[in-house]
Amino acid sequence: MPLSYMEFNIKLFGINSLKEKRSIVKRLISDLKKRFNISVIENDLQDSKQYINLAISFVSINKSSAYKTMESLENYIESLYNVENVIKEVYD
Repeated sequence: MPLSYMEFNIKLFGINSLKEKRSIVKRLISDLKKRFNISVIENDLQDSKQYINLAISFVSINKSSAYKTMESLENYIESLYNVENVIKEVYD
């Protein structure tokens, strides 16, 4: 069963405080967990108002399922936010 890891760097616009950013991050993490049944954390850049860095991991039955889930995740997050960088890795 492959283990998949993704990391997203997301740029936010119009955020005036860390409190505002954290409410967006909490909502996004909760939504991703419910929608995709994955593990998500805010990995880095916690003190930045303009950027979110999310680390995502999940286990799949096979590699094709892992890549399909990764593509769905990327499309979903990109439909909501301005994603600047994505790291994708699948481990056997």
